[in-house]
Amino acid sequence: MPINSQLALQRNLSKLLILKGLSFAWFPIPTIMLFYESHGLSIEQSIFLKTVLSISFFLLEIPSGYIADQWGRKFCLVSGSGIWVISWLIYGTQETFSWFIVAEALTGVAGSLISGADTAITYDTLLTLKRPQDYRKFEGKLVAIAGISEAICGLIGAFVAQYNLVYPFYLQTICLIFYCLLATQLIEPDNDNLELSQEPQNLWSIVKNALIINASIRWFILFSSTFSVATFLIVWLSQAYLSNYNVPTAWFGVVWVGFHGMMSLASLSANNLEEKLGLKKSLLFLIILLASSYLFLGIIEQVWGIMFVAVIYCVRGWITPILNEAINNLVPSVTRATVFSIKSFIFRLGFAIIGTASGWLADQKSLHLSLTIMGIIFLIFGLFSWRNLIKLKAI
Repeated sequence: MPINSQLALQRNLSKLLILKGLSFAWFPIPTIMLFYESHGLSIEQSIFLKTVLSISFFLLEIPSGYIADQWGRKFCLVSGSGIWVISWLIYGTQETFSWFIVAEALTGVAGSLISGADTAITYDTLLTLKRPQDYRKFEGKLVAIAGISEAICGLIGAFVAQYNLVYPFYLQTICLIFYCLLATQLIEPDNDNLELSQEPQNLWSIVKNALIINASIRWFILFSSTFSVATFLIVWLSQAYLSNYNVPTAWFGVVWVGFHGMMSLASLSANNLEEKLGLKKSLLFLIILLASSYLFLGIIEQVWGIMFVAVIYCVRGWITPILNEAINNLVPSVTRATVFSIKSFIFRLGFAIIGTASGWLADQKSLHLSLTIMGIIFLIFGLFSWRNLIKLKAI
């Protein structure tokens, strides 16, 4: 590769770090349940909005990954962030449940375009630079930056939300506009030089290989989805948990900073965790830690039980680099974005089912019962997937 081309591609890495920070500048998230409540929404309706988000992802996730592999990852990042801006502007200007459904549906379209494309362009950039062995560490940095961005922006969002709960949406919209502009400056790695023997595949053959033929990829995807559903669900349930104990709005931001600070530190040590325990023991340790944290949250009916939410955020920080690298090692560059979109597709489908059930339980029965049952479900699904990976000698 010419030196100029290599330097240009090298700059992708710093741009990707910045893009990750901008995409996780989630100013509204720490107080979004309060925002919904201020507009008369119940917990069940609030969780339903996230179910709409998951269904939107569900319908477009795999096709968008295929588009990224065929039309370019940069194209998907730019168009996805542009649609995301529109969805957040709806939140900032409208006030009804129906409009919020539209906003979540568009957010799903945006997220499906970005999902898979960002992971694929990251790994293929390192592959082109002949540095694939650095992926796990780099992914750890990405997760850390995401956590730091969420923490700082969440704190700012909680502060400005005291004056108006819609202000955090305006702040994130500005960050998304910058994301869109920066994404246009990325360099697309040349996949033809990465794998000359690989021919483009049709969409169905990629899906069939990932979910039916290649059992190792299938069980890694299902295992990853268990973690993704659990760590995504806790974002919303933890806010309801804090609200149950009358925690002031300003403290939502402080708690948010603590959660994401711990997640960032965990992600930076993911490489050390796997090197010490090995892949098999690391995954077993993390699924037990995740499920037991949910169970303790359900059992302990006191505000200090929130410490187990922090543990779940640590699990999120550890698991993301470890599982993403494991899947990347099994997937060729020509189908990488599609496979990661399939992974996200399964996660969104799982959340549409589990999230809806959890929200119903929290509203109709109790939040603590919902947390306990979710812990049991995640433990069963996680151990079952882990056991199948062992049988396949994939870990």
